[in-house]
Amino acid sequence: MPRKLFASVVLLLVSPYVHAQSELLSVRLWCELEPMVQGSEDYPLSAEAAQRRALEEAREILSGMIYGFRFSYTPGDRVRKVEETFTVTPVAEILWRDPNLAVADAYIKDSLLFLKVNYRLEDFQYARRRAWASNSVESASGVGSHSVFTAPSPEGKRQALRDALKNAIREALRPAIFNKPREVTGEILIWNEPHTIIQSGAYTTRLDVKLRVKEIRSYSLF
Repeated sequence: MPRKLFASVVLLLVSPYVHAQSELLSVRLWCELEPMVQGSEDYPLSAEAAQRRALEEAREILSGMIYGFRFSYTPGDRVRKVEETFTVTPVAEILWRDPNLAVADAYIKDSLLFLKVNYRLEDFQYARRRAWASNSVESASGVGSHSVFTAPSPEGKRQALRDALKNAIREALRPAIFNKPREVTGEILIWNEPHTIIQSGAYTTRLDVKLRVKEIRSYSLF
C-alpha cells in the first residue's frame, strides 16, 4: 500500500494558503528511490532526499509555467556542416522557500515517491499567464526523451524536458518555415502540467507550450 509522507514533507516545505480563492498551479511528480544511475547522494535515496529532489524539479517546472524561458535554436544542417544547438535560459525562477510553494500530497509506492505540489500565484504572476493565454500567442506540443542509463534521475528528466521544449519549437516552426533558418530566438512558456514516464529505457516528457518567436535569422546567399 502507498505510504503517506505528510509529516516529513511538512518539515521540508509547506506553508498554509492565506487566500483560498487564489489562482493555483499544480504539478504531480515522481522520484525514483532506486534510480538506474546513482548520483552523489546515498543509494537508495531516503524519503527526505527524494522529497528535496522532487521539490526542486517542481520549482523548476513551475518557474517555467509562470516566467518561461528565453531560447536560441539552430537546426542541424548536414550540407552546411552545422550541428544542431539549443539553449534555454529561465526568464526568472521561484525561490526555494517561496511561501506560495506548498506540498499538497506525498506518498511512496513501488520504490517511487509521488508528490503533488501547488503554487499560489501572485497577481502579477497571474497577469503574466493571462497575457500568454492570448490567441495571438502560438501554441505547440512537444515530446522529448533521454536515456535512463546516461545520467542520474534529476538530470535525465531535466534533459527530457529540454528536448520536449526544443521539439515543440520545431513543430511550431515546421509549417511556417520552408528553408532551415540559421538561428531562431524567442521565449517559450510551459502552458500545462508536463507528464514524464519511463518508456523503452528513456525518460519521456510530453508538454504543451506557448511560444513567441523574436527573430528568425536566415543563411546569407553568399
